[in-house]
Amino acid sequence: MSEETRKPKYKLVVSDFHLGKGRYFRDGTQNILEDFIYDREFAEFVNYHRSGTFADADVELILNGDILNLLQIDTYGVYTHLITEKSVTRAVEKIVAGHPDFFQALRRFAATPGHSVSYIVGNHDVGMLWAGPRKVFSEAVGSPVVFYDVSYLFDGVYVEHGQQYERFAGIDMNQPFITRRLPEPVLNLPWGSLFVAVLLPRIKQERPHVDKVRPMSAFIRWVLIHDPLWGLQTGLRILKFVVDTILFKSRYQIHQGVRATLGLLKEISLYPNYDKIAFKILEDNEAVHTVIFGHTHILRYRQWREGKEYFNEGTWNETTNLFLDDYGRQTRLTYAFIEYPVSVDPSVAGDPGVRPKVRLKQWQGVWRPEIEVLI
Repeated sequence: MSEETRKPKYKLVVSDFHLGKGRYFRDGTQNILEDFIYDREFAEFVNYHRSGTFADADVELILNGDILNLLQIDTYGVYTHLITEKSVTRAVEKIVAGHPDFFQALRRFAATPGHSVSYIVGNHDVGMLWAGPRKVFSEAVGSPVVFYDVSYLFDGVYVEHGQQYERFAGIDMNQPFITRRLPEPVLNLPWGSLFVAVLLPRIKQERPHVDKVRPMSAFIRWVLIHDPLWGLQTGLRILKFVVDTILFKSRYQIHQGVRATLGLLKEISLYPNYDKIAFKILEDNEAVHTVIFGHTHILRYRQWREGKEYFNEGTWNETTNLFLDDYGRQTRLTYAFIEYPVSVDPSVAGDPGVRPKVRLKQWQGVWRPEIEVLI
């Protein structure tokens, strides 16, 4: 039987943008809690993939979690763990207003025939489990966005953000909201998300880079030597927060408590690479040949065995790497590029030429004569 030629088909996977209220406030002052400053680069990225050879192709942009930093958006100036559907909807509206170029580019992308946007919920944007913020996001994109609560499986490719494998960040999907004795449902946050929502914004106002350093264990040693006073003060604040959440669980709406506190602190310090988790998924699911995670902010590729692969598409946020093999401060606009074969032989069942090919890429942008180095 002769080969069939089909329309070019691609999927792009990105994660961990952590969009906040925008780079600048209305009065022109800088928002030091904003992690995403690459709106122009992202606009170029999606515009590229809706033009040229991609103009007549099927292209799906998969937003693999933590696209929005909903845990660190204040409600009328207050950072709180009592996150409701109304507050999340308001936060998404603020993010859309703070990143006009980002969402305008998404609108143009989604308006291109054959192009679509999907969204997998992560731990920083767990509020996207609600219908209200999903509606606001879809309206900002200008087309219906397909949302996935945990994972997205297609053509042997398994895509998941990855927080569900960590005790301090995983969401109880059987009870994602708390309703008992409350006027309206609030998010059932795990301890790690509680820390990110309540205490981390205050720490970042003093040291904005604190959550961008890898590995955390090396950063702690650096702080003890070079910034000991702040390190001691911050350590005491974290200790107080841990004790407070243990003693006053009801205050923070923690149903399971923090029995795994020591374990989760170990997880944070080691910052797991997810290799074993991905390999288990590949082993347990014969139909899955590729696993793609985000969450760790670390670009990664591993092969479990022939024909079975694991990818992590990294982050578009700035990171400071203290590993000697990749030392330094860097930003890599990385993504997973999934390409389907144009020509296939339908008579050959299981032909590896039929399955999509996944590659990790880095967006280099388009040439421009100048960039800002001092803001």
